[in-house]
Amino acid sequence: MDTITVTILDPNVEAELHKMESQKRIKIEKPDKRRKKPLQFGSMKGLVIHMADDFNAPLEDFKDYM
Repeated sequence: MDTITVTILDPNVEAELHKMESQKRIKIEKPDKRRKKPLQFGSMKGLVIHMADDFNAPLEDFKDYM
């Protein structure tokens, strides 16, 4: 059986899916809520390749507020 993941935004669609499930046309299963590993400090080290020299300089758009 193929597995398709569906995100339901409309409650009417959810009702239609449950109706199809009762007719044995589809099978609805809730995904396993597996516990994610906690983020580890420094795990993204080396991913920023380039940063502009004026990165911390004030932006022109905000000069009126400074």
